[in-house]
Amino acid sequence: MKLKEKIHNSVNQMNMRELILLYEHIRLLKEMKQISDKKRAMIPIEKILEMTASSESCWSDTLIKERADRI
Repeated sequence: MKLKEKIHNSVNQMNMRELILLYEHIRLLKEMKQISDKKRAMIPIEKILEMTASSESCWSDTLIKERADRI
């Protein structure tokens, strides 16, 4: 099965809440694609907090765990 078909099948099985989160991620990916590398380095913390607000996971815990795995 091709990747596009897998994605399509997965999307068809999602509930409304999952679809909303997926769409928000797609929108953010498109937005980030339009930002140049120079501007990307200058994103204010408020914008980062806005972009990550929909995430239910604790990003800081994930980063700490990933960094601990490298040591």
